[in-house]
Amino acid sequence: MLPVTRLLLLFSVILLAACGKPASTANGELVVSIRPLALIAREIVGTEMPVRVLIQSGDPHHYAPNVSERAALERAGLVVWMGPQLESVLARQVALLPAERQLQLLGAGDYEYEGAAATDPHLWLRPRNAAQIAAQIAERLAELQPQQAEGYRSRARDFSRAMANLQKVLDRALWAYRDVPIVVTHDAYGHFFGSAGVATRSLSDSGKGGHGARALLQLQGRGDGCLFGEVPANDRDRQTADNLGLRYAALDPLAERLPADADYRNLIEQLLAQARSCLAEVPDVAPADADN
Repeated sequence: MLPVTRLLLLFSVILLAACGKPASTANGELVVSIRPLALIAREIVGTEMPVRVLIQSGDPHHYAPNVSERAALERAGLVVWMGPQLESVLARQVALLPAERQLQLLGAGDYEYEGAAATDPHLWLRPRNAAQIAAQIAERLAELQPQQAEGYRSRARDFSRAMANLQKVLDRALWAYRDVPIVVTHDAYGHFFGSAGVATRSLSDSGKGGHGARALLQLQGRGDGCLFGEVPANDRDRQTADNLGLRYAALDPLAERLPADADYRNLIEQLLAQARSCLAEVPDVAPADADN
């Protein structure tokens, strides 16, 4: 009986030790709320951890997880989301998770807001902000998996350098359009255009929707320019652009149209191509060469 007693004692010690440690991400997914965060997170985790996206389509403001998605949240090694300013309904579910297994990005980094509303949560549309997001993810994963910490931090540093260069490319490409009237259906696009000194005028407050009559009256007669909406392109935004005398294009800020193997650079390049499809048609404005 003595060997059995010793075995039971050893098993009890192991259980007690495990209970005293924070939850490990070793066997859990990295769950993110929206696809742009997955594009950034994969730059940090590489192939070491699966990344699951909760909100595959639709408006993050109104998304509520179903039963299987709530189970995924409970099993997750780490849940990364922007915050209640964006995923307001999801916030109730995330609040049930232990603090160490969730990462709210809004307010957690030194983000840039130049040209954007100070309260707008769509930070990922600016490459330098994406670098800040990546750094936050890397640090939290380093805390949860100390044995992998240097790998996470090294990839975050590499991504930060790449984003600094990508920001320069984006700013040079958009700089030529700084005098073009640009109207947007969503405040989010200030993060994309603002760093280049390109001002945008919004038809509605972030997340509230609607093309208010007052906003339309204020924007009429601004000259030949572009109105940018969201994919899919729709007749309502096209008609609004016609009424304002503007050209029209739909952008994809949530990366819904990117292929499965896309990365974050592909998101920015797609947004730039979508924007240029309209801006390049505005007379007397020559687009800047992003490679020079």
